[in-house]
Amino acid sequence: MEKSTISETKAKGPTVPSIPSAERRLFLRHLGIFAASTTSFLMACSKSLDLSPTGGSMVHSGARVNADGSIDLGAGDIGILNYAYALEQLETAFYTVAQEKTAGLTFDELQVLQEIREHELVHREFFRAVLGANAIPDLDFDFSTVNFNDRNNVFQIANILESTGVGAYNGAARYIKNADIIGIAGKIVSVEARHASVTGHMYLPLPGSTYSFGFGTTDSNGLDVVYKPSEVLPIAQGFIKQKLSGANLPTTNA
Repeated sequence: MEKSTISETKAKGPTVPSIPSAERRLFLRHLGIFAASTTSFLMACSKSLDLSPTGGSMVHSGARVNADGSIDLGAGDIGILNYAYALEQLETAFYTVAQEKTAGLTFDELQVLQEIREHELVHREFFRAVLGANAIPDLDFDFSTVNFNDRNNVFQIANILESTGVGAYNGAARYIKNADIIGIAGKIVSVEARHASVTGHMYLPLPGSTYSFGFGTTDSNGLDVVYKPSEVLPIAQGFIKQKLSGANLPTTNA
């Protein structure tokens, strides 16, 4: 089993380096946003969101480092954005390593990993730009439990991350107060669901079938899964070196 750790270079500002223009345009088209560049897209989104404190029972606060060294994600909408930002950092880092180190990939399989990685990179930089000084720091990752010599294990982990991410967005949406954030989160989670579908298909191919859904991600009513932060963070924590705390994330929509 090949061990790998990653600590990505810290980006300055809202720019997104080395995203091929074709993939960038395709992704922005998926979001329904026709921007001249990724930078202008990020800046426009960040300016449209008001993350100032609202007073009353709803308190927004940014990330902070606790006395025990853990990183508190924050409270209110800012906390939820940091929660999503942590997951997007994780996914971007995973696909960056996977496309470089996975052995025995076909050309099409490599293309899938590369394209998903570009999507996740845009997601990550969106949250970085929106959060600004309220953001958690760049995280460090350890993927030593992933067998990059086994493409099936790589796509299995990819599907776990994507399916968990979809459930995380579904679970967090009910607590978001800012309508603009809800709208953008809905556009992002639909892309994440496509990722879960394709990675599930590649991890669990059924001969002669058109199966393309992540295994076990819908309930008996045909609805997608909903995960609480308390269910998601332990899964993500398995790959994140820093300890994350969601203690101040909202638990009601009051």
